[in-house]
Amino acid sequence: MPGTDEDILRELMGRATSDLHASPAITARVLTRQRRRRWRSRAVSVAVTSAAAGTVAGVVASGAAGAHSATASGGAPGGIKLTAAQHALYQLSSAAAAAPVPAGRYVQLTEEQSGDASRTSVIDSRTGDVWTYQQGPGIPGELPMARSDSPTQAQFARWPTNPAALRMMLLVQVKQQQIRLQKGFALKLSQQPATLRQRLSMVEAKMPPETSYDLVFEQATDTLWNPLVGPQLRAALYKVLAETPGVTVRTNTTDMRGRPATEISRVDNMAGEITSTFEDPATGAVLESLFVTPPDKVIGATGSTDYDLYLSITTSATLPANPYTK
Repeated sequence: MPGTDEDILRELMGRATSDLHASPAITARVLTRQRRRRWRSRAVSVAVTSAAAGTVAGVVASGAAGAHSATASGGAPGGIKLTAAQHALYQLSSAAAAAPVPAGRYVQLTEEQSGDASRTSVIDSRTGDVWTYQQGPGIPGELPMARSDSPTQAQFARWPTNPAALRMMLLVQVKQQQIRLQKGFALKLSQQPATLRQRLSMVEAKMPPETSYDLVFEQATDTLWNPLVGPQLRAALYKVLAETPGVTVRTNTTDMRGRPATEISRVDNMAGEITSTFEDPATGAVLESLFVTPPDKVIGATGSTDYDLYLSITTSATLPANPYTK
């Protein structure tokens, strides 16, 4: 699983050179998926900016103006009638708001990942420093410590909990991330042969743009991953998702470990990838993230499924050691 800009570029170059007739869609999916997977490999790393100071299956959240205006103040939607999906997301919001704040300076998140891999991330809630330990075939046992790679607990506490303001901030964040990544990608691409640069430029030009709804859904679900997110902010993120068109919700389901869950999904308009996040209906905590990329019939490419299964979140006063070191 690529984890750096160099890995992303290498895979994308392989796609472009191994089959000059490959559809732009499949190449776009490679780029989009690996960008997202890289961002998810660590905590969301953008601080607040001044500009952004019963069973329900296959239900689509409408994102209607009425629901938006009713929730803009961050409170209950009053007399507005919610869709079944929105109702389920408001239940998650209430559960998250009642959850306790994590105690202890170091928060340790242990995950099982696709590819028979295990990962433990340790986040310093005061500084945002992140230590990442891994175990699995073909992956390094430890990544370099990433200094200030996550917002601190105090920074998260300053994020807006008004759904409209939070949506705006999330959109600003993801666009800033895209700009930085695209600049780095362009620099590395400038060092490649002209024929390859031309091929990839043509592919990028044909990629359909992501909508603001795509970007907000991606950023909101990625932010939910971070265990430093406090109860009120987590509750507000579910309200943002409730107001995002195209979101589908399934209640009374389970994650891969059989734990009771509420599934929140959306199809990425650019890649056709289905991103799902499974939440604990009792606490609003994330249990699993699932990424399903459809096959490409034009070139006979098979689809792919990646997942992160959250096993435990613990806290401690001292920095934990690498759990995979014997």
